[in-house]
Amino acid sequence: MTQLAVGLVAPIFNNMPVWAAGHLGLFADAGLAVTANVLYGVQNVTRATQDGSVEIGIGTPEGVLSSPEGTLTIVAGNARKLANGLIARRGIASVPDLHGGTVGVSHLSEGTALLATEMLGAHGLQPGEYQLKAIGVASARWELIQRGELDAGLQTPPHKYIAEDDGYPNLGEISDYVPDYQFTTLNVREEWADQHGDELRAFLGALSHATQWLYDEPAAATELATRALGTTPDYARRDYEHFASSRSLTPGLALSDAGMAKVVEVMRRAGTLSEAADWQHRIDLSFLPR
Repeated sequence: MTQLAVGLVAPIFNNMPVWAAGHLGLFADAGLAVTANVLYGVQNVTRATQDGSVEIGIGTPEGVLSSPEGTLTIVAGNARKLANGLIARRGIASVPDLHGGTVGVSHLSEGTALLATEMLGAHGLQPGEYQLKAIGVASARWELIQRGELDAGLQTPPHKYIAEDDGYPNLGEISDYVPDYQFTTLNVREEWADQHGDELRAFLGALSHATQWLYDEPAAATELATRALGTTPDYARRDYEHFASSRSLTPGLALSDAGMAKVVEVMRRAGTLSEAADWQHRIDLSFLPR
C-alpha cells in the first residue's frame, strides 16, 4: 500500500471527490493509503507541495504559474466554476459602498484577490480606491465581517449561506462577473510525478470515479458532505445543489480552457505573470484517466 498525503486549502465542497474516494474504498482498491490534510490557506498548500510535505496539493493554478522555481506542475483540474459571494458587513448595501473600504481575500496575488479586483472593477472601483487585505480562509473572513472589522469578503459555502441567513448583504455572486475560472487544480512536484506516475494515475483514476459517484448518488453524497464539511444537512444540500447545477467538477478532471485563459488574463493584468511566460509548460495532463 503506497502512502500519499494530499494538501487541501479548506473544508469546502470542491474537495469532496477526495473524501468520497476514501469513503467508497476507491483509494484502497487502487493500492493507496491516502491522508487528506486541511492546511487552511492557499500558500500553505503550495508551500507543502513544493517542500514535499504532501505529494499532491489541491491548490490554485496561480500558485504554480507564478512560482519562479518552476518545480510544480498542474496535472488535473478541480473546481472550474466559482461558488463565492461577496458578503458585506451590516451597513454596506452595494459594491460602490466599498469605496475607501477593506475587502478580505485569502492571498494578495492569487484566487480571491484577483477575482475581487475583477468584480469591483465592473462597478467602477479601481485599485487604490479600496484596500485588499489577506485574511486567509473564509471562516476567518466571516469572523471579521461579523465583528464589523472587515467591510466585505468573498465567501464560499457554507459561510455564504450562513451570512445570508443571518441577514448580511450578499453584494453579488462572483460567477456573474467571471463565469469561467479555473479556481483550483491538482498540483504536484514535476520530479515526483516523473518518479511516481503509476501512483499518480491510480490516484486520479479513483478521484474520477468518486466525482461521478457524487453526481450519481445525490442523497448519499449530501449525507457524506454533511459529515466531511462539518455542516448541517440543509447547508450540505444547498452546497450539493450548486455543485450539481454548475458542473464545476468534471469526472474526467479536465481543465477548463476558458477558465485557464481567464486565470492567465487576470494574472497578467495584475502583474503576477509576464506576457513572455510559457505557462503551458507548467501543465501535464498525461496522467489523467483515459
